[in-house]
Parts: sequence; structure tokens; C-alpha cells
Amino acid sequence: MHLIKPMPLDLPPKNPHETMASSHSHHQNRYQILNVVSRGSYGVVYRAWDKEAREIVAIKHELEGFSRSTLREIKILQSLPHHRSIVDLKRVTVDERGQVLVVMEFLPSDLRRLIAARKVGFPATQLKVMMSQILKGVRFPHENGVMHRDLKPSNILVNKKDRLKICDFGLSRWENGSGSYSPGVGTKWYRAPELLIGKKNYTSAIDMWSVGCIMAELALRKVLFPGKSELEQLGYMHYFSGPTLRKMLSVSAPMLSEAGLDLLLSLLALDPNDRITANEALKHPWFLEL
Repeated sequence: MHLIKPMPLDLPPKNPHETMASSHSHHQNRYQILNVVSRGSYGVVYRAWDKEAREIVAIKHELEGFSRSTLREIKILQSLPHHRSIVDLKRVTVDERGQVLVVMEFLPSDLRRLIAARKVGFPATQLKVMMSQILKGVRFPHENGVMHRDLKPSNILVNKKDRLKICDFGLSRWENGSGSYSPGVGTKWYRAPELLIGKKNYTSAIDMWSVGCIMAELALRKVLFPGKSELEQLGYMHYFSGPTLRKMLSVSAPMLSEAGLDLLLSLLALDPNDRITANEALKHPWFLEL
């Protein structure tokens, strides 16, 4: 079974007359590095000015070669048509040492920081706008057969106009309906119960659980299930389920109407077969309320 859908990378064509120096010169001439956005064992993400496109971009530079997760992310993003709720892959280029640089749309913040900056939960109107954007960003890859598998606030970027865009498809997989996948994906606090119990033949319903956790966090301004271990995480899920969760949220998240609570509980159904899809969620009556 192939983990990565066969598809050519959009790398610059090899020109036998182009020297590494001239390639480096073009790279230097096109991108002006402004600052480091993040740095880790994997490599560095830079904020840079693209002189040709005349825009700010993010450049991901991996220090230890081209990782499998980055390759998977590139292939998946190249396979998906442009969508306003998914971060844009601009191009893939090569630096003077022959290392691949991934050039992506730059967004200055993420949902995790947006939540941390607030003193109270988001009001109902703003919450609906944000959830609509998130659900559209999830529906699109799902309709194209892709599971994200690591949805969380830090993987939802925010631009200056507060538009949300889903990023980081490094753990994503194409859903084939009969495949067996690794259950050890996603961040614990946003991981669906079927993953926590080790189920391997799961579906895109795992992403909808994560969306429910994110919706609750937007309303509560804190993580819904902050388990310190997988066992404790499962304990939170089973204790705060159904009527118990509805009662807690009706007090702690007053901006959620009965329809809003119904949507959230539909996203957080313990049985993945009962969990609402992104398309169904976007048609939920909560979005029609004034």
C-alpha cells in the first residue's frame, strides 16, 4: 500500500547549463529573509519578502533533508485545488546547497494565540463566522478524499482580516475506505476516542471530533479535555459526554444556544458513525440563527 498518492512534485526544471551559483543567485535575488518565525529540530521557518510576487511569504527550510511528512504535505496540497480556507502552497524551490525550500502563504498568527489573547469566549456571531470557515476548510479536503489527522488551534492560521486557514497537512492521508492507518496521530487533546483506543480502520470522522474540541475551546477559552495521559483523556470524554457535557456547556458557554449545543454534541459523538460530517454541520440550523 502506498502511503503517498503518486504525483510529481512541482520542482524547478533541471537545466544542465544552470550552475548551482546561478540557482543560488536567483534564490537570493527573489527572497529577502526578514526574520525567523519558528525554529525546531526539523529546521527553520522564515518570514520573507518575495520580490517577484511582491508579497510576504513563509519559507520552510528543513535542516536534516526532506522529511516524509513534508513530502506528503506538498503532494497533498498540490493535489488540492486552491481554497480560501486552506493555506496556499506557493512553490517548491531549491537553495544553493540543493536543499528543498517550501514557499507558502504567510499568515501572522494562529487560532491558539487568538484564543489565549481573549479574556472571555468569543461571542456567538463571531463564533459562527469562525466555525463556518473552519468547517469549509475541513469539508474541502474531505470531499477530495483527504483526512487532515492533526486539527488543532495551532494548525489553523489567521490573517490580518481574521480569516482562518487550515495548515500543516504533514500527517494527512488519502482515505481509501478499506485501509488501515496508524492510530498514533493527532495531538492528544484533540484526538478522537477511536484513535485513543487504537482503532486502525478509522475515517475522516476523526477530524470532526477535533473540530468539536476546537469549537468548545473557542467558547470556553480553554481546552475541553486536557488529559495528562491517553487514559485520562478517555476518562474526560466518557465523563463529560451527552447530557453531562450539555449541562456543563450551557453554564460555561452561555453564547451557545440550544442549536449551538446540539451542533457541538453532534461533533463530539463518541461513536464515529453518529458524528456529523462537515457538510452536514454547515447546514445546521445554528448557522441560520440571527
